[in-house]
Amino acid sequence: MHKPLTLLAATCLTLLAGCVTINVYFPAAAAEKAAQQIVGNVLGSATSSAPASSNPAPASSAPSNASSSGGGGSLGAAVLDFIIPPAAAAEPNMEISTPEIQAIEARMKANFEQNLEPLLKAGVIGFTADGNVAVRDLNAASLPQRAGVSQAVASANRERADLYAAIASANGHPEWEPKIRAVFAQTWIQKARPGWYYRDSSGAWQRK
Repeated sequence: MHKPLTLLAATCLTLLAGCVTINVYFPAAAAEKAAQQIVGNVLGSATSSAPASSNPAPASSAPSNASSSGGGGSLGAAVLDFIIPPAAAAEPNMEISTPEIQAIEARMKANFEQNLEPLLKAGVIGFTADGNVAVRDLNAASLPQRAGVSQAVASANRERADLYAAIASANGHPEWEPKIRAVFAQTWIQKARPGWYYRDSSGAWQRK
């Protein structure tokens, strides 16, 4: 008589543990969406980020199916209905609208327009696999440009470090900074314009 209740309790504990795991798991999809938005804004990309899926959530049909089964499944279905919605909603949009993040983004955009864009077009610098920018060929810069290359690169990399750390902190998980940096690294390269350079994980320069 007590076996079904014991089994149900064990199932509930397992599901609850799963929910806790989901809540602290790095939200990769949300991070990618945030990176697409910020990188697009900084680079002035004309391509918009991928829209959110308009497909209806399949979870809405689960309660009706479960309730129609009747019998001993009703209590289990009620417990699942209580537990699963929070788990499904455990990956919200990543917070990127704090004043600190917006200020960093504004600085990055200004630095890009004034300094980085001409250097990227000339092939002097490129994006790197660790989410930074680096000098590729100083000889590709004009004489007036050369004096400011090192400063522009250093400033850009400080801004990137500040951005990744600020996003991680704003979302309550400073330990996510390396993963956020990795997502942004891919996005910078993805959104690089034709003719721009990037350095892959092997250290080789590639041209888009």
